[in-house]
Amino acid sequence: MYNGAGLVFNIQRFSIHDGPGIRTTVFLKGCSLRCYWCHNPESLGAAPELQFMPSRCIGCGACVEACPLSRGKATARFTPACLGCGACADVCYSGALTLAGKEYRAGELAEALLKDRELMKSSGGGVTFSGGEPLLKADFTALVFTALRAEGVHTAVETASNVPWEAFGKLLPLTKLFICDIKAPDAELHRKGTGAGNELILENLRRLAAAGADILFRIPVIPCYNDSVDSIGRIGAFIKSLGRPLPVELLAFHNICAGKYDALGREFAARGTKPPPGASMEKLANTLRALQLEVIWKQQ
Repeated sequence: MYNGAGLVFNIQRFSIHDGPGIRTTVFLKGCSLRCYWCHNPESLGAAPELQFMPSRCIGCGACVEACPLSRGKATARFTPACLGCGACADVCYSGALTLAGKEYRAGELAEALLKDRELMKSSGGGVTFSGGEPLLKADFTALVFTALRAEGVHTAVETASNVPWEAFGKLLPLTKLFICDIKAPDAELHRKGTGAGNELILENLRRLAAAGADILFRIPVIPCYNDSVDSIGRIGAFIKSLGRPLPVELLAFHNICAGKYDALGREFAARGTKPPPGASMEKLANTLRALQLEVIWKQQ
């Protein structure tokens, strides 16, 4: 029996990039892809994870005393033995240690989000669930969205669509906008960059479009991966084939997320990649416009 709980690693208020108006974006942990450029590495795992920023550490030793595995010598951070309990983060006075992942009951989260309902209403905004992959937690998302929609709050989901169609079915009646990534035009390239093919993703997008859902497509532009006119043109051709005037947003890669990888003790495979120049982004945008698609592009 589903217990109505979900693991959240961030609640970002006053967001203006995740749907219409001023929004609150909820980031859930857990993802079914492993994009080598991922800007939210703390979202990938489905369990709480400890983050450490050495520049904030004052060497007080409180974490050593609090860690149930330290035995007074050292913490178990970044080792398989770490429990992810957050005991060290709870006593870290300088904020050098933080725990990414807090469990919320659906009703508890909905109540917290509804505190911003007047701002959402006045700005034409709402709540967006992101991640990670929120459709991996479709039951939890549906429970929260049910409470939000009862109060007239606009709801949106950001998804990579690499989930069983049943997850979409649970959210379709409750979601006003689906913001859907398309990362590569074919299965081989998609697998190279994300660890999985795109067959399920494209089929889900066909079914979502056929169901009449409002969709905003997003294409992350990653240099030396999918930033060619051919790749972007083929993605555009797929969107065009859906037979509806659906908007497309180009998102330029950035590497300012490198510090997140450092805090998690992970390697950032795209660390040396430079953001695509504006002229290149405009060329790709024009490739999509030539297909009569509505295009937005911006530097993230």
